[in-house]
Order: sequence, then C-alpha cells, then structure tokens
Amino acid sequence: MKNIIITLCLLTASILPTSAQVKIGNNPNTINANSLLELESTNMGFLPPRVILNSINSVAPLTATTPPGMLIYSSGGTVTDGYYFWNGTKWLAISTAIARSNYVLVKSAADFPAAVSGVIILLSNTIYEINGTVVLTNMIDLNNSIIRGVGAVDDILLYTPAGGALLTGAHGGFIKNVTLAAPSGGGQVFNLNAAGALLNLIIEECIVANSASIGLISNFGGSVYLGMVVFENNTNGITFQNDNNLVEFNGLWGFTNQNTYEKLVGTFNIIQIFGGDRVTLSANAATALDITGITTVLEGTIKEVMFIGTGTYVNGTFSDLWEVESFGLSTVKDDVASGSFYLTATATTVIASANMPVKMLGTTTAVNLFRVTSPVSNRLTYTGAKTRRCIVVCSLTSTFTGAGSNKYFSFYIAQNGVILPGSKQQVILKNNTDQGPITVSCMVFLAPNDYIEAWVENNTDGTDMIIQNLNLALK
Repeated sequence: MKNIIITLCLLTASILPTSAQVKIGNNPNTINANSLLELESTNMGFLPPRVILNSINSVAPLTATTPPGMLIYSSGGTVTDGYYFWNGTKWLAISTAIARSNYVLVKSAADFPAAVSGVIILLSNTIYEINGTVVLTNMIDLNNSIIRGVGAVDDILLYTPAGGALLTGAHGGFIKNVTLAAPSGGGQVFNLNAAGALLNLIIEECIVANSASIGLISNFGGSVYLGMVVFENNTNGITFQNDNNLVEFNGLWGFTNQNTYEKLVGTFNIIQIFGGDRVTLSANAATALDITGITTVLEGTIKEVMFIGTGTYVNGTFSDLWEVESFGLSTVKDDVASGSFYLTATATTVIASANMPVKMLGTTTAVNLFRVTSPVSNRLTYTGAKTRRCIVVCSLTSTFTGAGSNKYFSFYIAQNGVILPGSKQQVILKNNTDQGPITVSCMVFLAPNDYIEAWVENNTDGTDMIIQNLNLALK
C-alpha cells in the first residue's frame, strides 16, 4: 500500500505544469490571466494569519528569514491591532483612508465653489487640498476655511489678473503648504480686512513668490500668525495694519525681494518677530522693516532674526516698549537701560541740621541715555517697561563751608526721594579746604518711572556743603 501511494504522488506531480495558476472559491475553472492566485466569493472574506506583535522592529514571532512584503494581521500584542507588512527591517502599518465630508480636492479652479461677482467664497470649516498648479482669475474669500497642499513647491495658487487680490474679504482662515503668487502688475496676494472682528489668520510653511505686491492684512482682532513662510522675488512687500496680535516665526526673506518687505502701521497689542532672516540689497532699494507708521504697540519683540545685506534693515526708531536682540541690529531692551550725568556748575547744598539727609545741589549734564531720562539736575529716571535690577555708581569730591574741623558726612543713593541705607559711605573732612574723594555704589530694583539721585548728610552739625565734582552712572 505504501508503495502505491508514493507512486500516485509522483505521477500527479509529473503531470502538473510548473507555472500553474490557482483559483479558490466560486467558479474555480475561470481565472484572470494575470493572476497567480485568485480568491472569489460573494459571502466570504480573506483571513490572513493572526500574529501577536510586540515590536515593529523585530520579525518575531516569525522565525525564518522574512522577505519584504510579508503580510500579517497583528492581534493581541503590544503593537496596535491591524494589518502590517514587513519592509525588510520593520513592520509597517497599512493605514485606512477616512473619507471626510468637509474635504475638497482642488485640481483646477472649477473644483472651487462658483464665483459670485468675481469672488470665490469658500465653505466655512472646509478643507480645500490644492493638487498641482491652480490658475485663478477670480479672488478667494477664505471664509474661515482651510487651504492646504502636500508641498508648497508643487501645490500652487496662481492669481493672474492685473487687479484685485488672490485672497480678499473680511475673514480669516488657515493656509499651509502652498505657494501663493500674484505676478501681474496691480495684483496682490492679500487684501484682507477683518474690520476688528475676533478672527485669526494662520499661514504656515508656505511660499509667497513672484508677486507684484504681497498686499495688506489689517484689523484682525484675534491673531495673525506667519510660521516658516518663505518670500522670494516679490516686487513690493506686505503691510500689517491695526492687527491685535502679530506673530512671525522663522520667516525667510531672500535677496530677490525688492523695496519694503514689511510695513507696520497703526495700533497693535503685541508684535512678535522671532527667528529667520531678512536679506536686503541696496540695488533692490530693499528695506527689511518699516516701523515709522506705528501709532501704538503695547509690547514689541524682535529676537534671533538675521538682518544682513547692503540694504536698509529698519526704517524708524523703536520705542521703549520694544525688545530687540538680533544680528545686524542694535540691542534694544530694558536689560540694557543705562545713563549717566556729570556736574557742570557747583552750588551750595543747604543743610538745616545734623543727621538730616538732603539732595546734593548743582547743575548736571546727562549723557548716554537709553531708556533713562534726566528731567532735572542730579536725577536719572528709568523709563523702561519692566522692573529691572540696576547698578548705580557715584563718584564725587566735596568741601564744607564756614569754619570748623573734623566734620563727618555721609553720602547716599536715594530712590524716589528715599535714601538707600545700604549705599551709605561716610568720610571725615578735616577743614573747609579738605576735599574728600568718595565712591558710593549700590544695586537697586527700578520700576518704570522710578528715579535715583545723590544725597548727603552732615553727621556733625548744620554746616552746608559744596559738591566740587560729581559723576553718577546707572547701568
């Protein structure tokens, strides 16, 4: 019997073709000509092996050499249940696409809603995914929707008319991974005016290029955020006007841009520009930033931005409410507030009685003031926006009037008219020709509009004093 079975197996193997196709299920005698294996059923499915995966980086629990393309279903392990295939080094999940009801794939202008009076009003809270170059002859009202691409280099919104703007209207929205361009003279990329409404405009990882004018973004009561936006080969830049909260992160302005890149006009709550670069060429009449039109800003910051090139970096002067710390610009912040004054004319400091401190008299001239003023002689007033720690150093010589000898005097720094005991330095003057050089110093915390002065006290009697030399510095 054993010999008969072996003979039948060998006979069967010899008559089967080596390139046979296999069909399992309904209609087993019909098979697609291109199929090596075909499954057919109207009421059953394909069930792959269930495997317990505990790591996507290990072929286990499979043991033999596993070729790329091996398909399994992970079930019951620490790896999330689902279909996985081996790519040669790890298991990769086979994702399941989820259809969205608020999604539109845009390959041409015809995929947008129909224009009304030259404006395409997008559906609110809808995602419009740009695929390729979409040429537009009508303007777009974002209407708080989302425009996105897969990559800004390949996914482009190109506005061709010589007037109007690619993006217009009174709404905000979200734009990501697309190129925005309005190359025709008279056209703009932006002409957005939110009229003070509490709306946001977010633009991320986009390219704004080859445009006659980037345009205007104004009156957003929420936030305007530009993150990692690249600007190239634009003839005229952008104006931000009366926007509540303007934030720019890692923006890149290349040397191919011309004229003024960014202009800030009107009233702002916060302006924050962080990272990136502004490359300007004088040959392009390029100015990186124009702040001459700012009426009010509660807090402005420019940090870690590279200003380079032969053009103009900043047109205008930063107020005391700005903090600027960037390559190419002078550091402007409360932490470097400083100033000093020196005596230019002596005067008698009248002392009514012993141990009664008074402000030293004389005419002083202030120099090197930054966020510090000197409204009257022998006074420095801090005008920064934040409380800061300062060092005060005062050097002086003095004599006393009248007769007598061996008189003791104490010298102080006073803050807002109150002497600081920790600054006290005492000397003894032997007679009225003795000039005792002395240095008074201390550390103080100054709030906005706090002021410091040099004071003196006669610890012996009511003899008056004359300050011969006086230099005081705050830093």
